[in-house]
Amino acid sequence: MQWNDTAPAASSMIHTFRISYSNRLKKGYFTQSTRNRERHRPWNRIVQQYRTGRVLGRGSFSIVKEIINIQTGSRYACKIVNKDDMQGRENMVLNEIRILKLLSGGSKNITTLYDYFESSRNVYICVDLCTGGHLFTRILKKGHYPESDAAQLVRSILTDLVYIHSVDVVHRDLKPENLLFRTSAEDADLIITDFGLARVVSNGAGKESDLLTEICGTQRYMAPEIFKKTGHGKPVDVWAIGVITYLLLSGNSPFAREDSDVEEKAITSGEYKFEPLADWAHVSKTAQEFIMCCLTMDPNERPTAEKCLKHPWSKPVPSSSACGRGACFPARALIVVLILSAFT
Repeated sequence: MQWNDTAPAASSMIHTFRISYSNRLKKGYFTQSTRNRERHRPWNRIVQQYRTGRVLGRGSFSIVKEIINIQTGSRYACKIVNKDDMQGRENMVLNEIRILKLLSGGSKNITTLYDYFESSRNVYICVDLCTGGHLFTRILKKGHYPESDAAQLVRSILTDLVYIHSVDVVHRDLKPENLLFRTSAEDADLIITDFGLARVVSNGAGKESDLLTEICGTQRYMAPEIFKKTGHGKPVDVWAIGVITYLLLSGNSPFAREDSDVEEKAITSGEYKFEPLADWAHVSKTAQEFIMCCLTMDPNERPTAEKCLKHPWSKPVPSSSACGRGACFPARALIVVLILSAFT
């Protein structure tokens, strides 16, 4: 099956098209420059080299499809955005492309932009294909993650978040559904995806003029300052890390409520507990302390992603000192043996 202007092709060129920053959406809003038209393959020739695969997902203004290079067999994910549906929201697409271009190549666990281009009807954004599903599905399947595995996942996310923040980008929608496993393997890389709400900020927790004020994100993972409209930046991603860590370790959300208004109140007042006790009996105090640090109410006091990465819980643990990660029993057994041997 070949394309008929409903799906794109991923090439190795990131700068295939120049984006026109007009304030109005119209046919040809995303325009190909004369220079690019001369240097790169025409649209119809690009189409002939790729075919579409399965639908991977659907959003409010887009559909994501698998695409395959007919010659090489390489597979990608392509977000297809209908221009008419985006009328009045065109800056969302422009911003996402801008963010992906800025981040691509900086970390292997951040979704990579391979290409972006347009047809008469659609805009196409081609990125990594992740086949292992999202983190939320695995949490549902497992119930919760063992502490050592959860720490490893959080460490991976934080490592990438440090890079994202280092180039002054705030994600603003970190959640398990936007964390995809590259493959179905149990130890597959976890990829940060969906930068549709991300923004570039000069200093996410500094100058008042640098802070963002619109309400956005997924409520259960949103920081208090977003609801309060007091201005937000990079610290909102650290708050989301705290919520994700709580979910990984217990299988529950710290602020989950049946009513959305009650849930919002719980978030803005920081009302959560490590309960029920049965869900937390297996979790160390160090892990709970890490969560509390991430869920610090004042964004100015909340630790940065870099500081979170240095927290004792999120640091890599050598196999010889695995106590606190569920591997303490052999050490205790050895102590008992030594004590008994002293009396024989």
